[in-house]
Amino acid sequence: MNAETWIAVGAGAIALVAAWISYTQAQDAKTQTQATVDQAATARRQLEQAEAAHREQNEPYVIADIQPDAPGSSLLVLLIENIGPTVARDVTITVDPPLVSASGDHLTERLQSGLSRTIPMLPPGRRLKYAFDIAFRRFDSNLPTAYTFTVQAKGPFGNVEPMEYLVDISSWRETLLGEHPNVKVEKALNDVASSLRSLATAQRQQLRPDDSTS
Repeated sequence: MNAETWIAVGAGAIALVAAWISYTQAQDAKTQTQATVDQAATARRQLEQAEAAHREQNEPYVIADIQPDAPGSSLLVLLIENIGPTVARDVTITVDPPLVSASGDHLTERLQSGLSRTIPMLPPGRRLKYAFDIAFRRFDSNLPTAYTFTVQAKGPFGNVEPMEYLVDISSWRETLLGEHPNVKVEKALNDVASSLRSLATAQRQQLRPDDSTS
């Protein structure tokens, strides 16, 4: 093999090595590019999640519920409350089926009229209460006990995602509605007072001089 042949072989080997190096560098560059793309996508998702969390934490949260007006009360009320940190605006509430009271048409009309209006503003902590029904009348009737409320409102970032609540008042049927929570305590105290009065009377009789010896 002459010198020219060796030179040609060497040149070919060098070209092959150069091609392999170029290929390896290209693969490394491709891997680095993909890693950069993946990092950018991850950063974008994290930013979107942070923005969504910030928005959720700073949106109003309006709930609708039916509950006793106070401990021991037999009056059931419709409660609308903003438990979120910011003002709710243009609040609308729909309910299925429509609310009907067993305690008179006047309550039904007031309920339906109140829910038909848009609430312009509901600050954080603000509560609106509407008389709904008397518990024993409600549970003695054939009227529905379950209602689905849909609440729509606007917050500092625009429209809030509609919230849907299922309220079932049948769970109140077996509770102590209409009985004051301190009734049993008051009864026990009255029994103690009665026993003390009886004891005091007995003691006075024992200490009283015998009329026959006077």
